[in-house]
Order: sequence, then C-alpha cells, then structure tokens
Amino acid sequence: MLSLVCMFFINASCEKTGQEIVGKPEIEAKKAEVGHEKGSMFIIVTADGGWRLELDFGGKDSWAELSEYSGSGNKSNIVLRYDENTGDESRKLDVVLTADNGEASCSIVQKASGHTDEPGEEGVIHAKWMELPAMSSDDGLYCHTHFMSLDGKAFRNYSFGWDSENLVAHWVAYPLNKWTIGTQDVGRGSWALDPDFTIDMQPDFIKGGIGTQGYDRGHQIPSADRQNEDSNAQTFYMTNITPQLPNFNQQIWANFESKVRSWAENSDTLYVVTGCVVEGSQTSIKDNAGKNVTVPAAYFKALLRYSKASTVGISGYMAAGFYLEHRNYDEKNIDKSMSISIRELEEKTGLDFFVNLESLLGADVYSQIEEQQPSSNSWWWN
Repeated sequence: MLSLVCMFFINASCEKTGQEIVGKPEIEAKKAEVGHEKGSMFIIVTADGGWRLELDFGGKDSWAELSEYSGSGNKSNIVLRYDENTGDESRKLDVVLTADNGEASCSIVQKASGHTDEPGEEGVIHAKWMELPAMSSDDGLYCHTHFMSLDGKAFRNYSFGWDSENLVAHWVAYPLNKWTIGTQDVGRGSWALDPDFTIDMQPDFIKGGIGTQGYDRGHQIPSADRQNEDSNAQTFYMTNITPQLPNFNQQIWANFESKVRSWAENSDTLYVVTGCVVEGSQTSIKDNAGKNVTVPAAYFKALLRYSKASTVGISGYMAAGFYLEHRNYDEKNIDKSMSISIRELEEKTGLDFFVNLESLLGADVYSQIEEQQPSSNSWWWN
C-alpha cells in the first residue's frame, strides 16, 4: 500500500529543440515535479515516423527507467519508473526525444527526502482548501488533485484519496457552485485512464467489462457537476469511478446528485466530500486486465454550505451528512430520515471532515456545525 503523499501537479514544461519544422515531435511528462518516494508516471510521445528516447541524468547515477525506448508514431502510455530519492538534495532528469523530424525534451525534478509541502502535526495534513478532510500518512491512501481552467484561470477540480489495493477512491472532495459547475453543454464524456496514474494502479473498465458483472461505472464527482470541457473529461477517469448497482446508481444516487447541485446553486459555495466504504465489503469484480476491484459496501456525502447573506446556519455555515448502504432501494429520492450530522458521519467513516473550519471559526462553533441535525433544518428540504 502506498503511503499518502499530497501532490498538486502541473504538466511538465517541455522544451522543443532542433529545427522548427511543421509536424515537429512533442514529448510530455505528466508530472514536472514528484516527491522523494519511489513511483511512476506516463510519458507521451507525439511524432511522425520512428523515434527513440534517452534519459539524461546530468552525468550523475541513473535513478529511473522507461518501459520502452523506441517506437513509431504517437504513443501515450510509456511508463517512466523512478527510484526513491534518499538524498538531501533534489535531482533532475531530462527525457530526450529524437524523431525523424526533429527533437524535443521534458524535464522532471524529484524532491529530496527531507522536503515536505504540508508537514502538518502528528502526521495529519491540514491543506488550505475547506473541502478536504484530514489526511494521515498512516491511512494508506495516495492523495491527488486534478486541476481545471475556468475563465482563463487555473482552479482545483477535485481531490481524492486513492486506495491502490481496492482500486477505488475512499473520498473525492470538491467545491460546488454555479461557477464551478459551468454552463457548457458538454454531452456525454468518454471513459479514460487517469493519465497521472499507471495502469497497474487503477481499474480498467474503459471498454465495458463491468456491466456483464452486474454493475455500472458510477462517478464519485458526477459528470453533471462539471460542465466545462476539460473539467468534465476528468470526471470520466477510472480513478473517479466505483462499481455501483444499476438501481442504486441510476435512481436514488443520481437523484441525490441532482439535489446536491440544486443546493449548490443556492449557496455561495457548497463544499462536497463524496466517498465509498470498503470495510465490510464481501464482493469484488475483475477489471479488463484481471485486477480485483472492490465493490463498496456503502456510499456517503458530507456537505458544508457557505452563504454569507444566509439567515440560517452559524456564521454563514451549515452542514449535513448522508450515509447510504450500497443496495437496491425502493425509494427514488433521499429524505430526512437518511440524513445525519457530520459528527455521526465521522463516526461511521472514520474520517474527519472540514478540518479547516475549526481554525476559521474556533473549536466551539466548529463543534456546533458538526453536530447540526439536517433533518431539523428546513433549508435542506425546501
């Protein structure tokens, strides 16, 4: 199991070399900077005709290798595997592409073992975003964030805690309002591998293979929550799906997702944590590569609404929790009886939600918000 590492990656900076000619080759590394831990990433080559790759370590010892060093035409799944950096200094390598029609290169920096971006206290990372739950280096999850572009600005799309053993995200956290939902009519997206993870770290249900086993590819952050082209495409990554029963996915859960969007559209921001529970699951299915994928035993949502001008809630905030067993439901919609306080949801899931709210409002107010009973707040049910 991988230990948790929160990394907020940007695409690698690619420097083109050689002659500036039409159809010049391109190379892209999905991460410009990585942590000191051992890991892997995809390298993407765009080229006409034959090509070859070299790793340049600047005259120092090699610490990475490629799954292939030569080929022809475009290639999107070349794997770069790199060793742990146990030294006190960061290190750099260049991936150099030489093709029939020119050259290109990308640089990758690996941090030193002593470098941490979010040290936290006692292993708990308190990232600045309000939607993120507390994360511990002991929980065995890999924390990652995908970014999107809105109105020409880079903005977080969603973060998730990835379980590479059960091949599901335990939680997916994201802000939701009219602006982040967007206004484009993007239609139905295409299923895709998450480019920031190697294929052995994620399930492969791109060409089906899940329906014949009795399940849907269920989104955690819904497609309809991101109606801009690049942000919507990321919701179709394999790291955002879990095996869901069709009745559950297409009825009560889909209607619940629609309800959450209506709440968000009537808020300044609705902070959402959607997740699944693998503890207690007795079922797994096979992906197209034969890997075992755990079928969750339950699903949940933790919601934190903020509305500056609101007359309900505390200091503009109010919260609600929901926990649904993964089974077929006669009900088509959620109701008050299915809602619980955030404190109760924390006890059920073992997660600590909206931890940054305490530093903003103080421990007493934070506790009051966590203990709010949404069933008694008419705003949720209007």
